[in-house]
Amino acid sequence: MTQPAGPVPSLLEQAPTDLATVRREDARRVVEAMEAWRKRSRMIHFFRRALPIALAVITLGTVGWVIARTVLADMADQAAQQSDIRMTNPRFYGQDAQGQSFVLAAAEAVQDRGEATLIHLTRPALRLNATGERPTEITALAGIYNEREDRIELSGEVTVIDGGTGFRFDTGAAVIDTSTGVISGRSNIRGRGRLGTIDAASYAIYDQGARLVFEGDGDRKVTGVINMAD
Repeated sequence: MTQPAGPVPSLLEQAPTDLATVRREDARRVVEAMEAWRKRSRMIHFFRRALPIALAVITLGTVGWVIARTVLADMADQAAQQSDIRMTNPRFYGQDAQGQSFVLAAAEAVQDRGEATLIHLTRPALRLNATGERPTEITALAGIYNEREDRIELSGEVTVIDGGTGFRFDTGAAVIDTSTGVISGRSNIRGRGRLGTIDAASYAIYDQGARLVFEGDGDRKVTGVINMAD
């Protein structure tokens, strides 16, 4: 049998000679393990508290965004409904009860926000009996066209010109019934034509300008009827 080359070291000789060092290392490892455990514990505790809060914030944010989008959509719809519908150089065509056509034009027309059948006009111009031989033309600074009631209200430097007789009337306001073609007003009217001049407090023009009824008031006490066909 072969003998070992040298003496076998004792197990006691392999053990560390400095026991204090071993204890310090063990204590350090214990402290590090405890610190790591504390960090994990604090992190777990933080996430246990933060996760419900985060979920609540996300939920509230989602609900708030849905509500905000709904409110914004409603505001957009209201803004669209409230925005003015404008037309430049519009033309409105129609006929009265006798089948005589009329044409209403304006520099600008704006549909009323509260009542869709009301149209506000800027510098309106109306031609009654537009296709006939004796059209009546009316101009003004402003007006309102009521499509539902077949009525046009004009105001501001209203001028009425009868093409057949050449009579011209100037007044402050006029109401035109487009279903009958009658023009009337409770405003002072002055006119000039082949029969002379007229100065009255109110008036009504019938039959496409063929008959003029006027009434006086105050200094304008003349009242009468002019039949243009006579």
